[in-house]
Amino acid sequence: MFTLSRYDKGPMDRLELKRIMRSWPQLMSQTTDPWSKRFSTNIWEKSANPFWLPTLKQAHFMRILYQEISKEREDIHLLD
Repeated sequence: MFTLSRYDKGPMDRLELKRIMRSWPQLMSQTTDPWSKRFSTNIWEKSANPFWLPTLKQAHFMRILYQEISKEREDIHLLD
């Protein structure tokens, strides 16, 4: 079992969960790794429950995946 010291950002609150879940379908469609596909699908199904909050470990990996997709969106530049 890992403690809060392992996951420095701590538990995820509902506001952060809603913000991440807004872009989750895009993340699911861009994921190519089998583990990430299973994880993202599992999280999407769990998020349908309005009382569900991710565990520390789930929140940690959700944040990592969300950061990766956010960086990809920032890398896109439109040329005039």
